[in-house]
Parts: sequence; C-alpha cells; structure tokens
Amino acid sequence: MSKLGGKIIAAFATFVAVLTYLAIGAAIFQAIEQDHEIEQREAYDRELSKLLDKVDPVFHDELKAPCHMIEILEANPNSTAQWNFVNSVIFCLTIVTTIGYGAAYPVTDEGRGFCIFFALIGIPLFMACLAVYAQHTAN
Repeated sequence: MSKLGGKIIAAFATFVAVLTYLAIGAAIFQAIEQDHEIEQREAYDRELSKLLDKVDPVFHDELKAPCHMIEILEANPNSTAQWNFVNSVIFCLTIVTTIGYGAAYPVTDEGRGFCIFFALIGIPLFMACLAVYAQHTAN
C-alpha cells in the first residue's frame, strides 16, 4: 500500500469515527432530553386547558394566541420539538466544533452532565480529524 493510500484511509477512518461519535451522542441526547421536553409540553398544555376552562369559550382563540406568543417571546426551548435526531446531531456538532450551544441546550442534569463528558472526548476527536484532513490536503 502506498503512503498516499494510507493517508486516505486514515483521513476516512477519522471522519467515520467523528460521524459515528456524533450519531451516538445525538441518540443519547435525544433519549435524555426528549422525554423531559414532552413532559414540559404536556404540563404547558394542561395549564392552558385549566385557564381556558375558566374562560368563556367565545374567547378561547383570543386567549390562546397571547399565551403562545408569551411562550415564544420567553424563548422557551421546548416550544417546538427540538430533541429529534437531526436537531440532536446539529447540537452535537456545535459541541465538538466548539461553536457553542446555539438555540438548543440540555435542560436536565443528566443532559448537562453528558454534555460535559461528550465535549471532553468529542472536541479532541474532532480536532484530530481536522488535523488529519489538513495534513492530507497540504500534501
């Protein structure tokens, strides 16, 4: 095997390792955070229903709109389904690239703890992938 072939395999292997790490991390974040997100959404819906039960049905639509606007303006992280697999992969990518949390962030203690662990391994892994790629493209 030539020297160039070995470098290509190394670059491909580190790239696959990073993609695998991102996919596993995303699945774990989704498993940790999605249940909490669903519970928050259900609690919000219950509270809104209680409020609407106390109000004349004629005003339900007028009352729902401001409630949802308040939720959006408060930047409630769980106003939409943020912890699906694709968004979890994007979140993991922002962690390993050191871009930062962005719009989504873990709200459970387990999610925050896993985020620290994930970053401690993921950042060096991603930097190694970048170094291999940079070395490969420089030659």
